[in-house]
Amino acid sequence: MNKDQYIRAGLDIGSVSAKLAVLVPEALAEEKFGQNNHPVFVEKKIVSAKDRLYICNPVKVLGDPVKAAKRLISYLEIFTNETFSIQVTGSQGKLIAELLQCPYVNEFRAIGRGVAEIVPDAKTILEIGGDKSRFIRISYDRGNDKMSVLDYNRNGECAAGTGSFIDQQAERLNYTISDIGQLVLGANSTANIAGRCSVFAKSDMIHAQQRGYSPPAIFKGLCEAVVRNYKGTVLHGKELEPKIVFIGGVAANEGVVQAIYDIFQLTADELIVPDCYMHMGALGSLMLKNGPAFTLAQVMNSLELNGDHTKAFSGSPALNTLKVRFENKKKLVSKRGGDSSIRAYLGLDVGSVSTNLVLLDEDGFVLDEIYTRTEGKPVQVIEREFNKWRDKWGAAVEIIGVGSTGSGRELIGELVGADAVHDEITAHKIGACTLAERLFNEKVDTIFEIGGQDSKYISIEDGIVVDFTMNEACAAGTGSFLEEQALKMGISIKDEFAGLAFSSARPIKMGERCTVFMEKDVTALLQQGHRKSDIAAGLAYAVVHNYINRVVRGRKIGDKIYFQGGTAYNRAVASAFATVLGKEIIVPPHNGVIGAIGAALLAKEKIELLNVSTRFRGFDLSKVKFSMRNITCNGCTNRCDVQECTVDGEKTYWGDKCSERFRKKFKFPGRAEIPDLVKIYNDLLIKETTAPKTGAKIGIPRSMTFYDRFPFWRTFFETLGAEIILTEKTNKEIIRKGRELSIAEPCFPIIVAHGHFAELLHSDIDFIFTPNIVSSETEIPEKESWYCPWGQTVPYVIKNTLVDQVDRDKMLIPVIRFRNGKEYIKKSLRPVARKLGAPAKWSDKAVDAAYDAQQKFGNELKRYGIETLAKLNREKQKAVVLIGRPYNLYDSGVNLNIPAKLRKYYGINIVPMDFLPDDNIDVRPFHENMFWNYGRRILQAAIFIGRNKNLSAIYITNFKCGPDSYIKHFVSDCIGSPYLTLQFDDHSNDAGIMTRCEAFLASKNLLSLENLLKEKKTARAFV
Repeated sequence: MNKDQYIRAGLDIGSVSAKLAVLVPEALAEEKFGQNNHPVFVEKKIVSAKDRLYICNPVKVLGDPVKAAKRLISYLEIFTNETFSIQVTGSQGKLIAELLQCPYVNEFRAIGRGVAEIVPDAKTILEIGGDKSRFIRISYDRGNDKMSVLDYNRNGECAAGTGSFIDQQAERLNYTISDIGQLVLGANSTANIAGRCSVFAKSDMIHAQQRGYSPPAIFKGLCEAVVRNYKGTVLHGKELEPKIVFIGGVAANEGVVQAIYDIFQLTADELIVPDCYMHMGALGSLMLKNGPAFTLAQVMNSLELNGDHTKAFSGSPALNTLKVRFENKKKLVSKRGGDSSIRAYLGLDVGSVSTNLVLLDEDGFVLDEIYTRTEGKPVQVIEREFNKWRDKWGAAVEIIGVGSTGSGRELIGELVGADAVHDEITAHKIGACTLAERLFNEKVDTIFEIGGQDSKYISIEDGIVVDFTMNEACAAGTGSFLEEQALKMGISIKDEFAGLAFSSARPIKMGERCTVFMEKDVTALLQQGHRKSDIAAGLAYAVVHNYINRVVRGRKIGDKIYFQGGTAYNRAVASAFATVLGKEIIVPPHNGVIGAIGAALLAKEKIELLNVSTRFRGFDLSKVKFSMRNITCNGCTNRCDVQECTVDGEKTYWGDKCSERFRKKFKFPGRAEIPDLVKIYNDLLIKETTAPKTGAKIGIPRSMTFYDRFPFWRTFFETLGAEIILTEKTNKEIIRKGRELSIAEPCFPIIVAHGHFAELLHSDIDFIFTPNIVSSETEIPEKESWYCPWGQTVPYVIKNTLVDQVDRDKMLIPVIRFRNGKEYIKKSLRPVARKLGAPAKWSDKAVDAAYDAQQKFGNELKRYGIETLAKLNREKQKAVVLIGRPYNLYDSGVNLNIPAKLRKYYGINIVPMDFLPDDNIDVRPFHENMFWNYGRRILQAAIFIGRNKNLSAIYITNFKCGPDSYIKHFVSDCIGSPYLTLQFDDHSNDAGIMTRCEAFLASKNLLSLENLLKEKKTARAFV
């Protein structure tokens, strides 16, 4: 057979799946296949008519690319006596190409050539695969059979929004990937899901399910988030020229396809999903190269003799259980099982991955417990487990109190009629301390709790929480991460993982990177041929290092360490903790349901204190009239998607950011005793003036330095007779526009700034004012006072995204260095005034007036602050000080209006740091060279808080803030006591944030027994 009669095979070995395409000469195809369909190969139509194209179903790589390649090659046994040329592409294809000594084809060229073969008039290719996303512009000359790649881009290191992530979420919610498309097409609402980070998206999905969103609504939100993420991080504003071809494994998801049509506003003529959407790389690789000839036996032999391709690596000590106490024999079991009627307390812990239930007798001993998976359906799971207990315990148990905790505590608490609804920190502390004292006569001083999505550290002294923290936003190193990696390697997390890890003599050191990056590391290690046992043990260590370095972060670790939560069932992780810390780790009995035990004990405490009857609605939830309805709040431009939950006629609302139109119940009866300083700040910031407005219209984005410098700019322009046009408050539409305009992946406030700018482009204005503010005034002249690089350069970044020269000419971007003094500012602003038709003399007077206005604004803040602090001291009241950058503290669209919720629902006195009289505090004892302007102000506030013991701190920051990522480490030194960090990104649900707030307030005794006593009086008043 001559070379033109070879069978040409193309292999595409990706990180998730492997694909095979073969091009068979016409005569041979007739001989082997005839007119009958082959059980493995399916024929596809192509441009080339002389040969026939066949593809087969992809196979999962499962961390073993060689095994996947062998499986695909084995399908070619029908051609045992024929000769092949083989070409390989894909992220894991280089290893196979090396083993076979055949050509490796660049993925972009392979994909482009494959698409051209199926869709000759294609211009744009959109690909979302297992962990890769690509954009490719091609040109195909059919006459010369020449394909050219004109432009391309791909996702970065982060695999957010790719196919493997969607697969994982489908698996977690107990669906197959093929189910998602039809679910989404049938959805009647959409959950808002953050799409920039897989871990954040997972958090949003979990919080949405705990708020009662249906799986179709959650998956629809996820599909839209994937497309928005692709648009923002891969396309970066690139033009989509039809015909547009969507390929990759995600193209099978009809929900994502529909989201592409909707978000890009495409028609069916402009976007097509070809028949071979998963095999374009394999097809293109065989079309572009023509490698050496092989027989099937030679190919299989090369793959069999692949040898050991592992590289030398640094290892960790082998795992052992010498310092781990697995206390699974002695349990807190009730002896009342034979009683005819048992008065009992019910505890519920509704988490992201697991749902846990316990029954305690009146003495607090366990009658029964359930540990099951949430499956994304907390209501249905609780109903199912209640039915089991109704049959088992219905006649024997009288429920006299119910407590709920976990991320789904509020929704489920409403549904079942819980008497006490508490955060997980408090519940786990109560449960662990009770077990330790009753069973082992010991006092636990440290709790490590790692659940499916959250990690918690709790430090206890004399039964009181003296410090705690949770993973801020990222869920790297939690239980779901381990489960996903086990699935990727094709092993069972429950039955195989720990055994494999213990069999490793040299666990791989994997560090403590982001979950998504760690997943890439696992892929690379498997590709290199490392043993799964070494990787499993390495992952156990990675979870521990991640927890210690990113959660505990130098906090005190005692000598009685209780390791609890679902991940504590994994003996390998417990052993890794003991090895790393060199301390005994105790895995207590009931470790998976300790949160539920604590919830039941808290309900017992409250019922006994208030002497009231339980609200429990019974185990038969079919008798409870329960419904969920999705509505849109039109109270402001944010137009929040709100869920109305009705239980036996009583309505509660979830999802509103503003909390004005649809108010929830007050969680605690206390009320804030001081004025609403956040509102006062915003009122003073946007204070109206009576200056004439006859000149140019100046658009100013309501973002970034607007939140502390607007009085200056308003006065400057209005003194010159100009009219100020502000954008609306940050809302969903502004955020969407910002995400689409951003050409990089900055922090969330910068994305929001892009959105506010985009809003002004379509306004009736003459100019858009976006100054490049480089530095600020400082009380320590010898130290710098920079604004962050993104804050400085965002005007130029935005300008370079604009195509229309008219829009570019509207931008006013003076370079402002406030640090250099008033005369420098006057010189800097004269060119701006000249554009408005004002001479230098007028401009200088406007600058003088602007300085006066800014000074007056600051003085008013300090006056309110001094009065407020005096009132707090006089009345012996406590308060929480909000520290952070002004655009994080005062933009409710960025911070989910958390400051207002703390004040309204918890009755907390809130003092933003700008009201503190801390201007002259020297931060150098804590940081010798704090050159960031906001960093200095934050540390000054932290020192002030440390000097006033009635003040506690909540640090509001944002994901990807470089300066804050290290500034916050100095805050604890300045305060001298624990504080809470809230990290925001493109989130839409506040459940995780409010859990952290509630736990922090409880640890600071701001939600104390005194509040319960007030509640007791309130309860009696209604009896």
